[in-house]
Amino acid sequence: MRIALITADFAPNIGGVASHVVELGKALAELGEEVHVITRPLGDMREANQTWQGMQVHRPKIPRGQPLYGWLLGRWLKKFCREYQPDILHVHGLRPLEASRNMPVPVIFTNHTSGYLKRVAKGAHEQKRIARRLTHIAHVLAPSQELCDATKAVGYSGPIDFIANGVDTDRFTPNASPLRDRLGIQEDEVIVLLARRLVEKNGVTVFAEAVSALKDQPVRLLFAGDGSEQEKVETILKQNDLYGKSIFMGAVPNPDMPDVYRAADISVLPSFMEATSITGLESMACGLPLVGTRVGGIPTLVTEGETGLLVEPGNPVALGEAMRTLVENPAQRQAMGQAARQRAVNHFSWSHIATATRDIYRKYSH
Repeated sequence: MRIALITADFAPNIGGVASHVVELGKALAELGEEVHVITRPLGDMREANQTWQGMQVHRPKIPRGQPLYGWLLGRWLKKFCREYQPDILHVHGLRPLEASRNMPVPVIFTNHTSGYLKRVAKGAHEQKRIARRLTHIAHVLAPSQELCDATKAVGYSGPIDFIANGVDTDRFTPNASPLRDRLGIQEDEVIVLLARRLVEKNGVTVFAEAVSALKDQPVRLLFAGDGSEQEKVETILKQNDLYGKSIFMGAVPNPDMPDVYRAADISVLPSFMEATSITGLESMACGLPLVGTRVGGIPTLVTEGETGLLVEPGNPVALGEAMRTLVENPAQRQAMGQAARQRAVNHFSWSHIATATRDIYRKYSH
């Protein structure tokens, strides 16, 4: 099949959508499909056309601002369809959605983010607007049941399927990490990892409150990510005397993340909104137990008591107790970590996710 993935967010950007499209495209190419990615010049990757990791990447220079972006991208896509005759267009994220109207091939749409849930929560007027934007879409995919339900709620009547995010289980593996030594962390210290952007929807201030339950434990708190809530997080940690046990690494490029996970003992997802968390999947593939909230796609990842522990969102006491349970029980941590790795391999490898996605495409290709 000739597949075109359309996204405003792609490598070298760090983040869920960029990572999803890169890995899905690579996995589809490995399955023998011809994969084109239509994105924009980003960071140090600005070539107009490039073969990269098995994909053909096209980066038209189009201004970011709407409506010009949508109009010019739409014109560019029509030309692309005439020239390459793809079997399917697969749009990722709301930004390029408008540009995919009136195309000569079926359009699949994946809505990825909690931003979509916030729009839906604004009420009937916003929901009607979203429904209008989806009228030309043949099939919607979403990486959490919550996002599937939100798409139905706006009045979209076409087919909707939940297909989880995936993880590269060959790259993210349990192993030794040089990071512990580099950061001067003692062998007996338990590393509790928060690997996410430090923004409100990720529940990062709740995490900062919850770790006061670990004050008397031999722990280190490792933050891999930055964002608008960092100052608040630091203030809370200073108040509960845990700032001295905290290490802030800032935004870590994805190629460096396996060593971050391998250095840790527990990974925490204190989110208020989340699809099937890529951080969660990468943590599991590296053999870490998860402590997560019962929102979005997190319960899809965490088999309660087997691969991790689940708590209600926004509850620092429950989150603190769950983390403490795992800090105090190394054997339980290890068993859960092994089960998490197995679950990642069996259910969430990218070849598994790409095959499920291709099955949807095949319903529409001639």
